[in-house]
Amino acid sequence: MPQLRVVGQSPRAVATAAYLATAEPVRWGAGFFAEEVEGFRPFRWMGLAARFEFAPRAAARFLEASVFSHFHDLSQTLTAGCGGAPASFALTPGWMQLSIAVPPGVAACELALDKPFPPAYYPGDGRTLGIRVREPRLHADPERHRHVARQHGNASRNQRELLAGRTRLESTPPTLGIDMYGVCNVKPPCVYCDWDWSKELEGEHVDTPFDLDTLRGYGEFFDNSHQLINCSIGEPFMMKEFDALLETFGRQGKLLELTTNGQILTDRNIERLVGRSIELYVSLDAGTPETYAKLRNEKFEPILTNLRRLGEAKGGRGGLPRVSLVFMPMDVNQHELADFVRIAADLEVDRMVLRPLNYSDSIDLTWDRSGYTFSYQRELLPVRRLAELSAEAARLAARYGVPLADQMDFGGETRSFAETFQPRAAPVVPPPAASVEPEAPPAPELAAPELAAGPAGAPEVAAPAVAPVVAPEALPTLGIEAEPICLEPWKSLYILRRGIMPCCYGGEPIAAFTSHEEAWNGPEVVEIRSSLAAGRFPSYCLNSPACPIVRKRQASGALPWRQRLLLAARRRWFAFERATADGWKGVASWPLKKGARFALAFRRAPLPATKHALRKLLGLETEGDL
Repeated sequence: MPQLRVVGQSPRAVATAAYLATAEPVRWGAGFFAEEVEGFRPFRWMGLAARFEFAPRAAARFLEASVFSHFHDLSQTLTAGCGGAPASFALTPGWMQLSIAVPPGVAACELALDKPFPPAYYPGDGRTLGIRVREPRLHADPERHRHVARQHGNASRNQRELLAGRTRLESTPPTLGIDMYGVCNVKPPCVYCDWDWSKELEGEHVDTPFDLDTLRGYGEFFDNSHQLINCSIGEPFMMKEFDALLETFGRQGKLLELTTNGQILTDRNIERLVGRSIELYVSLDAGTPETYAKLRNEKFEPILTNLRRLGEAKGGRGGLPRVSLVFMPMDVNQHELADFVRIAADLEVDRMVLRPLNYSDSIDLTWDRSGYTFSYQRELLPVRRLAELSAEAARLAARYGVPLADQMDFGGETRSFAETFQPRAAPVVPPPAASVEPEAPPAPELAAPELAAGPAGAPEVAAPAVAPVVAPEALPTLGIEAEPICLEPWKSLYILRRGIMPCCYGGEPIAAFTSHEEAWNGPEVVEIRSSLAAGRFPSYCLNSPACPIVRKRQASGALPWRQRLLLAARRRWFAFERATADGWKGVASWPLKKGARFALAFRRAPLPATKHALRKLLGLETEGDL
């Protein structure tokens, strides 16, 4: 029987973490199907009943596993009997850690589900499928057990309040945005990073440290969260408290999303990462050294070398940390998407991430670097062009065998642009594969879903497991229709030095850095939740120009006309302000600037982008140019 393999832990980490030092093998027993792969990470489907087996011990232990439910309405329940009183878990949607107490002398744990994943979602498959399970772990660390149990309890309570339309919550955010470090090793900064402006926003907190005392100050907001997203404007590997923070995150069973430029992935930093529950986003944004130099510097090849060493150290695809290579389509690099995908395939990263450059009405960065003039406003691509690149990325990712996480799908896919977005090919269900256990029926392995990431490591949203053959309206409900169009104000809170944000795309802080408890149920967030629960966008969302949900609805004409008019007027006003910053001289030159910008776009852009540029110039496109 395959056994749990603990990979890549350094001796120091194993010695200081009880859940690792006491880890024991777990056997997949009857009721689990053959191993499959999701984004190069193995998992197994469980039927309606299954069991884990392990060697008995005289002391109490804890069985921990990550489970995935497709139901969004908490209607699927898992019951676990491990020799003591059965424990029941209302399953939240997506991947979630569960921890079950195992009394002394017990050698197995029986699992049972009260309902299956509806077979209409996997037609032609003879199995009865319930949930997906991965990473079973048996350990004797009661502190970690308490943390994982607490986090699941908070996540369940949070989902229940979301479904009830509650606007004042007793739960705390399951996902917590944190601000670990504020210094970067890339000098001057990346051309699209508004470093000086961001530092000004941090005000008196620009040098406020982030350490273990910071986490203690967050109280239950930190303790209850199961996912952490580092949103700092800086390079995390430069901070002094890094090791202590990683140890704390690991002991409490938290997933950390971390973004790096990859330029200082030294042997020491690689050792810090290997074996840890980290989603590592590496910003590359180019397919050649020449384009990379226009965005940052001359260190393109050293980054690729660093990523190869990290891949080897973590045992290849599927090992921890999970490595995501990030591409932000801009005017300067859109022609290199295929080169980028080939690099991702060659490096054997766990996935590639397509992340749009944050739209902003006001950012007017201009850099001359490596013979190229980078203008932030000119680099922003229309939503419809991003939809075309999204489709192209899906085709290239499938061709080269690289899982794709497309952040253009945040809050709903880009399929509303039927004339520009070519739908992705439906996953193919392979022939039947032998089951692991004789007791389980033969079964084909399903094409498992890839996760669609949020911005800058934002919370991941699961895509459907299998492309259904029947029409979507004929499929059994999974409860997703009861959720509002955006979950961020219920699921997340971002505690940043520049202020508290209710959303990863938030335009303005809603409270000061030290006011997270008051902000969570404060009047601004309550108003945002009330509007979204009623099916409309609040003013905060409309005033957050980077929000992809608003942008896609504006580009597709789905917003009410008053909101479309408001957003178009705002965009024109900011464009006028930028162009006329030099006073009347700027006013007189504004038409010339627009004409010159269009001429440059016409000369450099592919045909689809040129078409949209022409529509913009003629005033025929007011939403699609965002």
